This record gives sequence, C-alpha cells and structure tokens, in this order.
Amino acid sequence: MKAVITGIGWVNSAGRGQGRRTVFQSGPAEGRLELSAKGILDKPAPRYGRMDDYSRLGLLAIALVLKDAQLDQWTEMRNISVIASTVYGCLQTDSDYYDTVIPEGGRLALPNLFAYTLSNTFLGEAAIYFGLTGAGFIIHESSLSGCYGMLLAMNSLAGKECEAVIAGICDAGPSSSLGLTGRAVPGSLFFVLQPVSGRQVWSYGTLTQEEKGDIFFEGKMVKDLHELAVWCTQKQGIRFKV
Repeated sequence: MKAVITGIGWVNSAGRGQGRRTVFQSGPAEGRLELSAKGILDKPAPRYGRMDDYSRLGLLAIALVLKDAQLDQWTEMRNISVIASTVYGCLQTDSDYYDTVIPEGGRLALPNLFAYTLSNTFLGEAAIYFGLTGAGFIIHESSLSGCYGMLLAMNSLAGKECEAVIAGICDAGPSSSLGLTGRAVPGSLFFVLQPVSGRQVWSYGTLTQEEKGDIFFEGKMVKDLHELAVWCTQKQGIRFKV
C-alpha cells in the first residue's frame, strides 16, 4: 500500500506551523502553548471558548493541516477520516471536572467541563467545522509515537474506506499535581494522507506500508511522527506527484 502526504500542520511550544511555510520543530516540554484561534480558524467556532486545552490543540492542528493540503474550504461534506494518537487525552479535564463533582454531591458539577471529558470530543468538533464524514477515533499509546495510528490510516486508505485521512498525535499533558508527567511532550501534529492515484497532487513524498506492517517514507522507516515531520519539511520544496 502506498499513500502520499499532502499536508502537515502542528501546534507546540515552539509555535504553530504548516509544512509549506516552515520547517517543523519540536518544542520543549515545559514551553507555553499558543492556543488562540486567531489567524487559524477562518470563521467563528462558537464552542471554541469553552474547549479544554487538549481539544483546542487538536482542532487548531487539524485546521492547519487542512489548510496546508488545501482542503480547508468546503461546500459539501467530505469522506475524510481523522485518527489521533494520545497518551493522556482529556485526563486533566476529567480531573478538573471531578473536582466540581465532589462538593455538594455533584450539584455544582460544570456541564461545560463535562462536554470535554471524552478524548474524542474534538474530533466531532472538527468534523462539524470542516464537513468531515469519515471515521474518527482516538488511540491511547503508552508513549507518543503516533505510528500505530498512521498504520491504521494506511489500512483505511487501502480498504477504500475514505478519500483521505488526517492522522497524527495530540496531547496537552496532565498537570504536575497528577504525578504523571514525562510520557508525552505537549503539542499536536497532523498529516493528510491521500491514496496514490492518476491525478496530480502536491506532495511531500510517499509512504509505503510493508507486509509486516512497517511504514517507510521514501525508503526510511517511520518510528516517530515528529521525525517524519522533520524529514518532510526539511526538503527545499514540495514535490509534484502523480
């Protein structure tokens, strides 16, 4: 199975970016995340203000990757899937919500927090905002490489389940008070994968899935999506693929 990478977008403590404009850089784990929607979301997102940081990270990076792949504008729904890998997911939001449940036997529980106590909530937000009708699901990993999600994305394209897949990683990390830090660097990074076809598309290069499940980018085995983003964006220009 082969697929081409037609978009890359990310948000981390080093900044926000798209592959066609800048080289990807991973930010430090303790760095600040810029989660303003200004300059990224072209139209109002009514629920953005009440989203948790994890959901904002995911939605912003999906917006950036669709812009990079020139798929952000739409008039009809598209069969595009989203697969996101995470370690902590919405764990911090779960903890914050539970803190409002304990007093008064739950009578002070905040509904706005409750709406984001599922790790896949932001996938629904992205589907509504960008007109996506494909499958959307979260994969919880013990350490955040994102490779298994990329494998499932390749399988989805091979089975002709969708016309494109947005695949990547999203993690805001928990607060230090939970004692669980260190397994993921906060940030989000997504790729748009599309099948190799007879039409011409702009592409960073080709992903190939071998029989035993390993994925290679232009002959190099993919072991981490951050590394893959560096490989793609360090090139002098985006190559033209058929």
